[in-house]
Amino acid sequence: MARIAAGLALLLAAASGLAVPAFAASGTEVVTGLGRYYNAPKSGSDPLPPLGTYVTADLAGQAVPSNQWYSSVVYQRWSQPLYAQPLAYRATEQGFEVSTPRREIGTYGGSREVRYLHQADFTLAPVAFQPADARLAARGDWSVRIRMADASGHAFDATVLHGSPFSYYDCSQGDVTFKFAAAPTALQLQALRGATARIATFTVASSHYAAFAPEGGHFESTADGQLTLRLTNGKGYFSVAALPDTSAETLARFAAAAFVFPVDTRVEWAFDGARSRVTNTFSASTVVREGTEGTTLLGLYPHQWKVLAGDAAPAEIGGYDTIRGRVRLLAGNSFRLERTYHGLMPHWGGVEAPAGRASVESLLVGDLAKADSLYTKMGRGTYWIGKGLGATAQLLSVAEAQGKLPARDQLLAALQARLQTWFDGSRNTYFYHDARTGTLAGLPQEYESVRHMNDHHFHYGYWVMAAAHVALRDPEWASDAKWGGMVRKIIADIATVERGRQDFPFLRNFDPYEGHSWASGDADFDAGNNQESSSEAVNAWAALILWGEATGDRATRDLGIYLFTSEIASVQTYWFDLDREVLPVEYGQPFTSMVFGGKYSYNTWWTQEPRQIMGINLLPITTASSYLAADPGYFSRLADRLPNEVKAYGSRGGDDGTPPDIWQDVIASAVALGDSGKGMALWKRGGSVEFGETRTHTNHWLWRLAEMGTPDFSVTADTALYAVFKRADGQRTYLAWNAGSTPLTVAFSDGHTLKVAPRALAQSH
Repeated sequence: MARIAAGLALLLAAASGLAVPAFAASGTEVVTGLGRYYNAPKSGSDPLPPLGTYVTADLAGQAVPSNQWYSSVVYQRWSQPLYAQPLAYRATEQGFEVSTPRREIGTYGGSREVRYLHQADFTLAPVAFQPADARLAARGDWSVRIRMADASGHAFDATVLHGSPFSYYDCSQGDVTFKFAAAPTALQLQALRGATARIATFTVASSHYAAFAPEGGHFESTADGQLTLRLTNGKGYFSVAALPDTSAETLARFAAAAFVFPVDTRVEWAFDGARSRVTNTFSASTVVREGTEGTTLLGLYPHQWKVLAGDAAPAEIGGYDTIRGRVRLLAGNSFRLERTYHGLMPHWGGVEAPAGRASVESLLVGDLAKADSLYTKMGRGTYWIGKGLGATAQLLSVAEAQGKLPARDQLLAALQARLQTWFDGSRNTYFYHDARTGTLAGLPQEYESVRHMNDHHFHYGYWVMAAAHVALRDPEWASDAKWGGMVRKIIADIATVERGRQDFPFLRNFDPYEGHSWASGDADFDAGNNQESSSEAVNAWAALILWGEATGDRATRDLGIYLFTSEIASVQTYWFDLDREVLPVEYGQPFTSMVFGGKYSYNTWWTQEPRQIMGINLLPITTASSYLAADPGYFSRLADRLPNEVKAYGSRGGDDGTPPDIWQDVIASAVALGDSGKGMALWKRGGSVEFGETRTHTNHWLWRLAEMGTPDFSVTADTALYAVFKRADGQRTYLAWNAGSTPLTVAFSDGHTLKVAPRALAQSH
């Protein structure tokens, strides 16, 4: 379940997972530099993560892969639907369900939704098979193998992967039945490589399928539409595919690839700093079970096929209408994507106009005096303390930008002290590592961050962002001898890059193929896993970039750049639908606030109030938020809709008790990225303040954009920390930050250069 942003009404995730006994004794300290975490909770009454025991022996020693599209497999005896796109699956007591989800649009519980939910077209199961449960047997970066076994050890394995029109099966003994949800039409048995009845084609509702029998096997059908696959000993493998059409040419192409079985899937990434380009390489390792074809078919999502690199191109053999838009087929076992990284800055420098300086600095006095209150707005766990840390880091940056160094130093010391109160492990607010599941848990938990493993990237992104801002000003604080070990432990929880580790899973929250993160730890939803606040995910990956630069850790920086650019591309495609290719017109909304595996929802977890539906995918406002200007007028148009949306909400009896101008600062800041004058006009200096924001930071943001213009994404630089803006009169502002200890000369792609002193910002026009 996604994190509830405003804390206006706590909606707990549906209970799932196994009962977990409390530890009998308090945890033992683990020392890292000046920091301490524990190997168990200090108190036996503290919450524990779900165990995630539904794995085979091969995975029993690895960290539990929570927060993934398939995570319900490891937490439940029988899984929730698994949305692989273009197909969906579910492991049940009756067998393994397969479907091609079909579109539904409507209003459900007051929320407008687009649904492509799993409804089984057919169920596969060996004859007389009674499985005990379903378990995760293997995992790639976008593929899984699920094993169902009975008491005698008879096993039925299903391999499914994002993007593939195929699912692949291994049956240890016996034949396999196809149990149809409704009588199939156009059921035909056809020959393959001279052997009869090795292909079965059929249509369920409007979805077309083909199943492929191995050598020596064949299909049998009955007059009432029942289908059985007869298998021979030693060849218990077969595949099933959803067909984009019923042509003979398409069937022949699928038949050629039917026995190219994926055994692993990998994503690799690389950052070319000279060109500010990120390359992602997706590779499927395969084994050819029979035949001469060695190439499989992969389905590319819109955020992928738009940026294919090299000579690759979607094959001209059809595609699929899915919840993610048009999925196009690619004949091949690998492909590359290339995207531009548009830079990131710790801050944008000081306001230059005298009136603006005076306005910002007058607010800074008040916000400095009440800085401690940023930690008392709501809760005292990792989310709300994280929000306070993030707000303090941004306030600190404004003080520095304006040359108010005593104020900067006061806030820096306060930020360090607040982090250290958790990092030293001496209080009842602390972190512990659960080696049974492979996670770093912060106590007290908020929004089921421990009990259901929810939202770690949302919570911890704020912590890493705050620590990065400290490290940029005080590198020694971030050293291993002091507090850097605790920060790296937090980073490892959400962004470990090694596969198969026991202490943390590979990229816990991030789905490499979908290109975005998932929030629910146990994925206990019929609509699949979900993510609401995509902007908080972006914040987490931006934090990795800043931390990596501040500490000289290029691997973490490059990982952050990969995650940052990927998440933004998916947000622009699936949340905001900037190209108008994903959300159907009948949905009636220009964006979605909640992305599930099988649906889009115009809602939040705690309210249907329109300002918060919009704002939850904008906050926190930081320099990383500049991606919101990809279409400069987008949020201006959304803001224009808000008065009527709010009025309609009220006419339905809606009232969540929040101020009528709630999050006015967040909305004004997003609008200002494309239209600084309109953003300034929307912001009310004495209006409501989002709990992770300050008036000073919003005011500074608006004045700087008024001076610099809008983000200019046409110009890049050969360093990680940079930004370019362009005014209506054509004047550009170039910014760069040098986190190193020696002078740096930054070259921009339009020929401009900028000399930057060590650990400093430089700007020019």
